[in-house]
Amino acid sequence: MKSAGTRNRSFPERKESILKAACGVFVQSGFHAASMKDICAAADMSPGSVYRYFPSKDALIEALIEADQARWAAAIDGLPIERGLLPALEALAEMGLQDLQDRGLLNLWVETAAEASRNPAVAARLRESYQVLQGRLASLVQAAQRSGAIESETDPMVLSCLIFAAFDGLILRATFDPHLDARALTRGFLEFIGRALGSRTPRKKGSR
Repeated sequence: MKSAGTRNRSFPERKESILKAACGVFVQSGFHAASMKDICAAADMSPGSVYRYFPSKDALIEALIEADQARWAAAIDGLPIERGLLPALEALAEMGLQDLQDRGLLNLWVETAAEASRNPAVAARLRESYQVLQGRLASLVQAAQRSGAIESETDPMVLSCLIFAAFDGLILRATFDPHLDARALTRGFLEFIGRALGSRTPRKKGSR
């Protein structure tokens, strides 16, 4: 029997509830071992109700990618770029470091990347997500180039792709190396990036 709380949820609330339940099941069992029956049970909803929102397991996986994209897009849009590109990247890295402390998120990221390697639909959605996020970061890099805050003339999309790739590698390493000092490695990487870009401290308005 479904609880009264489940019945009284709005459409967005039910959708979010299913996604949270699916996330937990995927983390525990992996995408392939997880079944829609398990997800329905975790969400405390009937199969008919769940399929109304998500017609397949692939649809759930793609929705989780979309949710993660929205979270990171909001983070990039809220970066303190007025303080300079490097401080903005440090703020973004801090969010990533917080994610590294959540083993569930780590496992889910690995599952998603692995699924994308064999599932064209998931690969296309993940690729689209990266393109959106890299585009946002590239816009910040380009603005820093135009203002003279950084010396590098490397294509902004190339730089943003390299930055994302470095953090992806750190995430992958963290999943199997519990002794990894992710914070020290992040500091080193940001220092390296700062020197490679020729990052400068932004001048205050009115200063010469």
